[in-house]
Amino acid sequence: MKKIYYYIIGLIVFFTSLIFDKKISFFFTNYNSEILDVVSLLINNINGYVLFGIVLIILILGKQHKKIIPLLLVFILYLGLTSLLKLIVARPRPFVEFGNSMLDNNPYRSFPSGHATSTFALIPFFNFNKIIYYVWIMIAVIVSLSRVYFGVHYLSDVIFGAILGCFIGDIVFYLVKCYNRKVYKEVLTSK
Repeated sequence: MKKIYYYIIGLIVFFTSLIFDKKISFFFTNYNSEILDVVSLLINNINGYVLFGIVLIILILGKQHKKIIPLLLVFILYLGLTSLLKLIVARPRPFVEFGNSMLDNNPYRSFPSGHATSTFALIPFFNFNKIIYYVWIMIAVIVSLSRVYFGVHYLSDVIFGAILGCFIGDIVFYLVKCYNRKVYKEVLTSK
């Protein structure tokens, strides 16, 4: 299936999730478990900078040096777009409405989820190893769901963050591929 269909399905799921956001957040903020609280708190303390650092180390160890510049481009787009959207939308976090104050976060920066955006933007970097690729997808899903569980994001925040992250990763790799094709053609024509 072409990627455009995944994006269309993702947007349909996003708009549908807007209907159920408050019910899902209310459920999670009222039915917590100690183990999931610890896991979610640990995930909460890992920000995008750490995730990109981990991926940089994995790329260096996996001898994927050509992916370092695309990683920097993805990082810049992730920071810029999530920061801009958070400022424009300024959506209150679920814990503001439901009185869940376990975290000391900015109460008006819920949309989109930066954690979801960063983890999903990094998925294309692992296409050199299927095991790491699928493990990272599982990590991205767990990170995203933990944000809803902890009451710092609505479901729509993480779904849109996942879509935005996938788009950032895909667009960077597409642009790099186009640039490499152009350089390759220039090298062939100059001979």
